[in-house]
Amino acid sequence: MVTTAVTHARRRWREAVSRLDRARGAKALVAYGTSFGLVTAWAGVHNGIFAAMGCYIDAYGARDPYPRRGPLLAVLSAGFAAAFLAGSLAAGTVWAMAGVLSVFAAVATLFVRTLHLSGPGSYFVVLVAALTAFLPPAGLADTASRTGFLLFGAALSWATAMSGRLVAPHAPEERAVATALRAVADFARSTAGNGGAPDRTAAAQRRAYGAVHAAWSSVADARGRAAGPPPPRLLTLYALALRSENVLDAVSEAAQRPDRPVPAAWPAALREAAAAVRSGRDPVRRPDARESGYAPPPCPEDVCALSPGLLRAARDLWPRPLPPRTGPGTELRRLLSLSSPAPAVALRVGLAVAAGTALGTVLPVLHPAWVAVGAAAALQGADRRPPRRAAARLTGTVAGAGVTAVACHLHEPGLWATVATATVVHAVSRAVPAGALFTRMLLNTPVALLLVGAVLPPGRSLEELALYRMLDLALGLTVGLAAAVSVPGVPARAVSAAVSEAVAAAGAAVCERLRGGGADARAEGLAWQRAAVLWDMYASVPAEEIRPTGTADRLWPTLLTVRRLLPPRPPGTGPARPDPGGGALAGAYLRHLADAARQGLPGSPPLRSVTARPPAALAVRHPELYDRLEALGRALRGDALTSPAAPGG
Repeated sequence: MVTTAVTHARRRWREAVSRLDRARGAKALVAYGTSFGLVTAWAGVHNGIFAAMGCYIDAYGARDPYPRRGPLLAVLSAGFAAAFLAGSLAAGTVWAMAGVLSVFAAVATLFVRTLHLSGPGSYFVVLVAALTAFLPPAGLADTASRTGFLLFGAALSWATAMSGRLVAPHAPEERAVATALRAVADFARSTAGNGGAPDRTAAAQRRAYGAVHAAWSSVADARGRAAGPPPPRLLTLYALALRSENVLDAVSEAAQRPDRPVPAAWPAALREAAAAVRSGRDPVRRPDARESGYAPPPCPEDVCALSPGLLRAARDLWPRPLPPRTGPGTELRRLLSLSSPAPAVALRVGLAVAAGTALGTVLPVLHPAWVAVGAAAALQGADRRPPRRAAARLTGTVAGAGVTAVACHLHEPGLWATVATATVVHAVSRAVPAGALFTRMLLNTPVALLLVGAVLPPGRSLEELALYRMLDLALGLTVGLAAAVSVPGVPARAVSAAVSEAVAAAGAAVCERLRGGGADARAEGLAWQRAAVLWDMYASVPAEEIRPTGTADRLWPTLLTVRRLLPPRPPGTGPARPDPGGGALAGAYLRHLADAARQGLPGSPPLRSVTARPPAALAVRHPELYDRLEALGRALRGDALTSPAAPGG
């Protein structure tokens, strides 16, 4: 029994180590150690901590393609500097600090959500502004020099974050596409051998669609602003995204039709392709949708195989079904629309930070900044509900503070031991997966304590600081949870608006496809964009709920059926026969569903009473489309099965 336990412990340890992002940890080690060490050696540790704060931009953009990552991290660095300056100017005035921190928290939340920047939301922007605001007021010269040190750390972190572009310029897209292929392979395997476990198959399907959606988003972000054909490697990844979409649609059809099993060769072929793409190579073979006999229309042999023909066909389709690139203004207007969850989330974060700032100022706490940061931390940082986020952060903080207090009690570190320890622990925290919130807090807490402890006034000990860190953060997390209870998360009307707009856009695209025999690029792009907004809504709703409401479970069947209305045609296939009459019927039916969707959430009484069935004529003209339209109607009425594993639970 002991041997078995040891074996399991070793296996879990190996699995945990294998999930570490070693490259990201090494980059963080270089940037953090260089900036913190150089500034400390040149200008003292009281300035070195500002360079270390600038390195916090390495928490963002790790999954974003390089053409997008570089500009966004540069803008975020400027945001760090602006937050630092604003916090310095507001220092000493309670209401000015509350106003500045709440505005920066809300704006940073909108910024991160507008541009879908991967990372912990506005958490570190609030941290930078809060730590600065609660420092003793400084003159303009000192504030300018501190800002310079912060920008120095941010610049080094930016350089290391972008250094991978010199070696593997398409690594982020390759990871996303490889993950999608692997998820589709798992779904195909579960469909072929579910053994009467539909819940497991449904969960695999949700993961597969999520991974494919992330792959499309990564390919879209890698386009950059330049017009014209994509680079060869990006074109290959785009072709693989098309293929994974076609295979995923065929496997989803097989999951509903037992008489149409998934070809046995698909899972292995997909996993081989995923391994090849992840290592930067082209896949040796690729699943051919024609094997099933019921997938989209067959395509020529030289297109289905890995060949120049496939890439030529993909080049002709590029970038469909992705929408045209839009500017920040368009993205901001979309973000502030009724169908976006971002305004409610930003308002909640801003109010929580303002309340935490005010409480931290009037209560006898040692470091009021941690109260404001704790309020923001309870509402951001992981795809979990606020109570679970707060519990993970609090337990991680308690553990990290306890370890730090014991270690410093046994041995008080010197200056360079502090720099070295903070650097190593920071690097390890960046290598930890983003979802491991407890572990991240366990590692982040000693770094914060060491930074603040390096400039503690005489008479203060690090053990006392660790105790107050736990108490202050607990107060801030409580404020954040109170804000989550007081301020509604994502309103139901926003969810209904997102569903309605996605269905309406899909209806316009289906109508154009049937009318002309082929997809209309503009309508298809808009449909993809609206489906992406609906996907964001699906992911946001459970992450903003205090108690599970089941909204995401009710939303998933609708998202799935909308997503399946417009699978891209396999590269190289010609247009279908035009059917203007069928297009008019399908368009009218989907407009009816879109109007109905505005009246409530899927499954609510208003939708159950007004949702009609598709026109019978479509069952003869386009039987497969008829089945999918009927599935969408069932999803809106609430008759479809729900996902067993909604995100953020």
